[in-house]
Amino acid sequence: MRTFLRVTTGMLLALTLTLPARATYNATVTGTVTFVQQMSTSLWFSPESTAFGLSTQPSINCGGYQQFIISPTSVTDAQTRRDIVALLLSAKAAGTKVEVGYDSTGGFCDQGMAAVYFVSAM
Repeated sequence: MRTFLRVTTGMLLALTLTLPARATYNATVTGTVTFVQQMSTSLWFSPESTAFGLSTQPSINCGGYQQFIISPTSVTDAQTRRDIVALLLSAKAAGTKVEVGYDSTGGFCDQGMAAVYFVSAM
């Protein structure tokens, strides 16, 4: 029994030390959508990557771009990605505000842009 506990404890410790650090949802920003851009795979962006900006776009240290992105890497469910893009396009067309949840420390980035945790219509 002692050997089992030692092995189990050792495995848990090893697993804990090798898990990647996770980004943290720690900020929101509210603004009107200034643009929505569907990325082409002929560039360096992965398929189904959609970038967007807000009138109150925060400065986030993610690489080269000061905008948000939705892609299969950051939003893994395809229907959720479609719903977010539809919400953004509706808000852009109507001129209404959205609220975006993100990591203000630059810990949740995708393709040089800030990835989002959620987008809400206001």
